[in-house]
Amino acid sequence: MRVPVSWLRELVDVDVATDVLAERLALAGVGVERIERMGEDVSGIYVGDVLSVRDVEVSEKLCVAEVDAGPRGRYQIVAGAKNFSVGDRVPVALPGARVTTLDVPISVRPMPGGLESQGMLCSAKELGVSDDHGGILVLGPDAPVGADVPEMLGLRDEILELEITPNRPDLLSVFGVAREVAVLFGGSVRPEAASHQADGPDVATLTRVDIEAPEGCPRYLAMVVEGVVYDQSPLAVQRRIAACGMRPLGNLVDATNYVLLLTGQPLHAFDLDRLVEERIVVRWARAGERMATLDGVDRDLAPDDLVIADASAPQALAGVMGGASSEVSSTTSRVLIESAHFTPAVIARTARRHGLVTEASRRFERGADPGAVPGAAALCAELMRLWAQGTVAQGQVDVGSVPPRETITLRRARADALIGIGVEAAETDRLLAGLGCDVRPHEDRAEVLPPSWRPDLTREIDLIEEIARLHGYDAVPMRVPTGARGFLTPAQTLRRRVRDVLLGAGLTEVVLTSFVSDDDLAASGERGEPLRVSNPLSVDQEALRPSLIPGMLRWGQRNTARGLRDLAAYEIGQVFSAWADADSPLPPESLRLGLLVAGDASSGAWHETARPADELDVKGILEVLLAELGVTAWTTGPCDEMPLHPGRSATISLDGAVVGRFGALRPSVARAFDLEGTPAVAEIELEPLIAAAPAALSVVDLPRMPAVRRDITFVLDEHVPSAAVEATIRAAAGPALERVALRDVYTGEPVPSGSRALTYRIVLRAADRTLTDAEADEVRATVAEAVRTLHAAQLR
Repeated sequence: MRVPVSWLRELVDVDVATDVLAERLALAGVGVERIERMGEDVSGIYVGDVLSVRDVEVSEKLCVAEVDAGPRGRYQIVAGAKNFSVGDRVPVALPGARVTTLDVPISVRPMPGGLESQGMLCSAKELGVSDDHGGILVLGPDAPVGADVPEMLGLRDEILELEITPNRPDLLSVFGVAREVAVLFGGSVRPEAASHQADGPDVATLTRVDIEAPEGCPRYLAMVVEGVVYDQSPLAVQRRIAACGMRPLGNLVDATNYVLLLTGQPLHAFDLDRLVEERIVVRWARAGERMATLDGVDRDLAPDDLVIADASAPQALAGVMGGASSEVSSTTSRVLIESAHFTPAVIARTARRHGLVTEASRRFERGADPGAVPGAAALCAELMRLWAQGTVAQGQVDVGSVPPRETITLRRARADALIGIGVEAAETDRLLAGLGCDVRPHEDRAEVLPPSWRPDLTREIDLIEEIARLHGYDAVPMRVPTGARGFLTPAQTLRRRVRDVLLGAGLTEVVLTSFVSDDDLAASGERGEPLRVSNPLSVDQEALRPSLIPGMLRWGQRNTARGLRDLAAYEIGQVFSAWADADSPLPPESLRLGLLVAGDASSGAWHETARPADELDVKGILEVLLAELGVTAWTTGPCDEMPLHPGRSATISLDGAVVGRFGALRPSVARAFDLEGTPAVAEIELEPLIAAAPAALSVVDLPRMPAVRRDITFVLDEHVPSAAVEATIRAAAGPALERVALRDVYTGEPVPSGSRALTYRIVLRAADRTLTDAEADEVRATVAEAVRTLHAAQLR
């Protein structure tokens, strides 16, 4: 939602800088994506009076005009449009000026026929008023010659680009944001008057409305404006509509869009003379019906599509988009204004089916304010009277009704307990009243009737959340609420430990969607048929993920495409499998940990050589994680599952059961996701790891005695695993062993062919004394004998 700050300040007194306003909205839970400063790229443009116009002889398209720019003098301008004449007031960009369509300042330029253009006459697009580039923008005759055009038209403005959550449809309007600002800063909102001048005949003599599907449309209201003249809207209106992200389309449509942006109530304008029997029928679509919508697409209608029809055929997809056969145009003389309330689920279903997301559907499917129906229609009718010289028919055809809201009991003690602090009753009542609630206070409670524009306020907890939000989350102290008995379970504690370890290892946590596309499953080589979603939001979310790996690979591809090639990330999330129990209402889920490393695995320090990440990096991360969890009884085994490389991957098992896998990606999979180098992944079931972890980690004192180190090198058959040798060393070294690590692997002369030399470093330490050289040498000899006996090794 784009909100011009100038429009906002017209509706509510808020004497703070825009940055402060945005910060306060963000703290109250209204996301501010950015603040856009409009008009900063427009300067040096003034109102000019056209003194003369003549054609350029060598060009059919060009004309040359002499323009008086007031105190700045007279200028000869060559223009590429001829929609203006002598006496018109036009915007003139003088040398050095800047317009929105050019990256360089305006300069004096030579033109065909030996002419010189000393500036430029501007269109609406070049000023940023709208996208209209069809001709020079002709200003009104009252525009003062020499006046600064951006200043006169209010082109310099600040725009709040807000991220509105689905539960707050009231914020999809400038007036709704003004209400929010008023309650945050303390003030009142000045609504635009909804009264209108009605001099026409009784509206009941001009049209009729029948609701045949009340479950889809509880209320429908119609007004009629006759004698309208289709033309452009006032420039200030065009600028305001464009600033909100919509295109000005002429005074009749702009009136409906202006009211939508202001009040959040979507409206539609029908050409009344193109409606059969001049009446409206709200009904479900019939089998085989088709209609062409305003986007020029012929659509097949389904029986559960709600349509606005005349006596003959559908004329609009209710709450989504109008039909081409009854749209207003330059020939329209009578307009029927539709203002209705539709059931949100009905509109959402139709919009998804037809792939249409419109400004109207966005508001209706979230729950537009049913109380705004009459006032929005009246305001629109008045604007059409003012902008299109229309005559408003008397009265409104108002059919149906919306059930009233129910009163909610707010217990003050309950609110204080959940918020964690005591908020004064008077402050609580003030905040709720500022939202538009009707508050009847009592000593220990309040009876609260929510306003019609807040469909999300249905329970006591909703009111308590609003009190905390408006009072300020930053005003709630960071302490455990009085009487709280919360604690973390052992499993929750271990999950937090997993996150801490992985973050400490340099990985970034990502949170990805639980859905996956068929293309990603096929590219990753995951086997099995996934669980499919009957109503996916998009083709990329048509199945529940059976694995974390495809999603992480797609995440890696997106980041690589944006230049972030060195990746180290993890995700903890649920995966889904087919029903094992037909009576279960939900599919089986399991909590897994996924890892992805790719690109350069070095730290980036000047003295460190760059090296590509590979499966050994993943193995090292997993070793650290398992050690920190206290899980020691794990083993690895061969792995030949997609998408892992069969020669550079392994499974992880606990108590003989496979709980995960890790390794390098197969080259074909890496190419499919545009990942360079030797990317590696891992996926592990978390519940078995958490179950195998000890209830409490053991803690030992820091050593006080020095360690003794001994290096030992064995020459043995190249097929003997180094892990087996390490296990033998650990078993033979005894209690003095603190750590053993493989330091070097060597092949070549003088080591015999088919053999290799493995060098291990043994670290020995006693808790109560310093080990002597003799004791260390004795342990080294014992280790050497054990390795020689079990692995046919030779000591070097």
